[in-house]
Amino acid sequence: MARVSGIVTAGIALMGILSPWSARAAAAEPDGPAALLSLCLATLPETTPGQVWTSWSLSPVIVLPLALFGILYMRGIREKGADGRPAVARQVQFAAGMACLILALVSPLCRMAATLAWAHMVQHVLLVAGAPLLLALSRPGDALRQGLPGLLRARIEALPPGSPVVRSHAYLLAGFLLYGANIWLWHIPALYQGALLNTGLHVLMYAVLLAASLLFWHGIIETYRMPGAGSGLAAALLFFTFLHTALLGVLLALSPYVWYPLLAERGAAWGLSALDDQRLAGLIMWIPMGGVYFAAALAILAKLIAGSGRAARTSPAPVQAR
Repeated sequence: MARVSGIVTAGIALMGILSPWSARAAAAEPDGPAALLSLCLATLPETTPGQVWTSWSLSPVIVLPLALFGILYMRGIREKGADGRPAVARQVQFAAGMACLILALVSPLCRMAATLAWAHMVQHVLLVAGAPLLLALSRPGDALRQGLPGLLRARIEALPPGSPVVRSHAYLLAGFLLYGANIWLWHIPALYQGALLNTGLHVLMYAVLLAASLLFWHGIIETYRMPGAGSGLAAALLFFTFLHTALLGVLLALSPYVWYPLLAERGAAWGLSALDDQRLAGLIMWIPMGGVYFAAALAILAKLIAGSGRAARTSPAPVQAR
């Protein structure tokens, strides 16, 4: 997975190269077909119910890294041949993870997220609990490496193998802390509203959220796959993630104040008051998003209990003294 991070880094670097272009596009507030090539910023007019299916975002800052990621994976599968290809289940998981990214960052949901708080929360769930979990389950590292050009692949393969840090408690704790900090950080009103108005901050928000989420879910999934004491810690960290994200959802749902005045001015066409929109967003974070963490923790605990039962059945009976 360390090699996968190189691909992610390359995608983020590509975003950075293209961001000046997209900044000019956002500043100009294009209308009509040109708006399709801009990011999902609040500098564009709000999305109304009648415009939903025409409000796609085809910004090259987002589309090109996603396309590169998918092309590398498909090329890698072809290069590996029939015998070396990942299992069909893993290919389906990768495709589902990519679909989550496209739904969150390209489909009309992206434009709606700059108009409605609840749409932002659906997008957020896809970016931090949907796509990263599915991509971690698919383990695309080998296929992505195989899809690289030959010279670059040879140089990467010549590097010394990394240590199995995913089994360490420090790796799990680092992923947990970075993941939780990012979820809270990007819901600070000033910061999130700034990301809706500033191209650089907008791209940074996506990149950092995805990087932290991949780190977190990679640690959880690899710990689940490997037998060892880390599984108990992984389940505990998932439970604490469920608790603190539920707290943030409750705060949003029960707050008597509007957290994001910028969105409050943009969602009138949807027939929701600003507070009702915010309450719905809080409920989405509290229940569906929390359910992902709770279900993952239960899956790890179930495996631990099953493993303990098998160990008890196979352990030799103690010799009784006569």
